[in-house]
Amino acid sequence: MSGEEKEEIFSGIVFSKSLKMNVNLVIVKTKNKEKWTRKLYFSTDIIQNWRLILDLYKSRFQIEFLYRDAKQFTGLNDCEARSENKLKFHFNASLTTINLAKIAHWLKVSKEERGAFSMADVKTMYHNDLLIDRFIRKFGINPNTTKNKLKLKELYCFGRIAA
Repeated sequence: MSGEEKEEIFSGIVFSKSLKMNVNLVIVKTKNKEKWTRKLYFSTDIIQNWRLILDLYKSRFQIEFLYRDAKQFTGLNDCEARSENKLKFHFNASLTTINLAKIAHWLKVSKEERGAFSMADVKTMYHNDLLIDRFIRKFGINPNTTKNKLKLKELYCFGRIAA
């Protein structure tokens, strides 16, 4: 957390009207600049530790992003197989591709410079890489000159989503 951000965490057992039962509620208040935001997380397991509740929600959101990216970019929904083994293979291949892209993208970047992962950005960068490489070979451009290195670096990131 940066020096400008401030975070407060509250937890307690409260009664939920809609669920008609007690829940373990965790409230995370974050102050960024001059604005406070609140996020509420809860569990029906009232014995559960508040830190575990927060960790489980973080994991859940990571899993949701994984499935979203797999549906949008690696064809998770596009399998026409009928047999259980072929379907399992397709699902595993699709989800593994997302994880491999994340690993390949983040291993090159230091922990301090890592931002949010975007599969759309990774796809755009690989597309740009393929296209630029083709231009370099077809037009006989020397990519190793100082001027070209700076321009090529800019072109590799062209079209990325600002995260």
